[in-house]
Amino acid sequence: MGLTNFPGGLTSMGVPVIGSQGFMTQGNSFFVNPNGGADGNTGKVANKPLDTVSAALGKCTADQNDVVYFMSGGNASAECTDYQTANLDWNKDITHLIGINSGSLMSQRSRIAWASTASATSDTVLFTVSANGCKFENMQWYCGIDDANLSFNVNVTGSRNHFVNCHFGGIGHATNDAAGAYSLLVQGSENVFDSCVIGIDTIARGTAANSEILLSGGATYGGARNIFRNCYIITYAEAATHQFVSKAASGIDRFVLFDNCVFINSILSGGSTMSEAIDVTAGGSPNGFLVFKDCAFFGVTDIEAAAVSGEVYLLGHTAVAADNSLGAVTAAA
Repeated sequence: MGLTNFPGGLTSMGVPVIGSQGFMTQGNSFFVNPNGGADGNTGKVANKPLDTVSAALGKCTADQNDVVYFMSGGNASAECTDYQTANLDWNKDITHLIGINSGSLMSQRSRIAWASTASATSDTVLFTVSANGCKFENMQWYCGIDDANLSFNVNVTGSRNHFVNCHFGGIGHATNDAAGAYSLLVQGSENVFDSCVIGIDTIARGTAANSEILLSGGATYGGARNIFRNCYIITYAEAATHQFVSKAASGIDRFVLFDNCVFINSILSGGSTMSEAIDVTAGGSPNGFLVFKDCAFFGVTDIEAAAVSGEVYLLGHTAVAADNSLGAVTAAA
């Protein structure tokens, strides 16, 4: 008996598995390939895939660990991208999306992006995760289109989701440098982001009030205990007022942890040094802490600028100016 059996899905000794960590599932598997797939197929076998993620999601049943495998159909963008003309809401609990590609850290060849024909008359998010308990791996979401109303990349409103080796690429067009734009908005709780890239460093941003990560909209226990581990937050600021992370009033409860993350603003490529890495609107209820453990910041003057919130903590950070590294951040001298 062989160790793998592709005709009925990806299995090991007859047990379906997903992702690099061998996550087992009792649910169904569906395959998507935007380069040669067809939504008229069943999608249940790899050689007869569906064309779109939405069609695959429509076949899934919530709460049984169904899996959608997004297969790279080539290296060119048109061969590996599921293009959207409206918001795609991942809305089925315990349903997973796995990219089948090289597993590169940036610009994975299993992508979801706006179609060139997409347009909107009001602010519209590319991809929403409203479901709970889902796993996403080896995926890229890319928001780069000449429409200011389509400047909002991924919004995670659900909880206990796990993102592994994903790239959240927002503000990918000059027009997307719009007020409130983001690569990633987190509103749900207890989500984990492992080895992800958040941001783009090829399109200048920051002339409007926007950020790579936005923490906002927390109700009681909302926005609580989200964890970013070994992530890279990248940007290319053209204004000192841009930030890596922006936290709105009532944006989080309890804490949000950034563990061993690197924040890079590409100033050596012509970008502007940012005044602060983190922008915090203090107060409100609920309220919580931003904790940065063993993190590094490049291309920024201060962690927080002169208006210090007292809600940001740095652990294992080399002291700079008046920053005491172990408590609430103070303004740099």
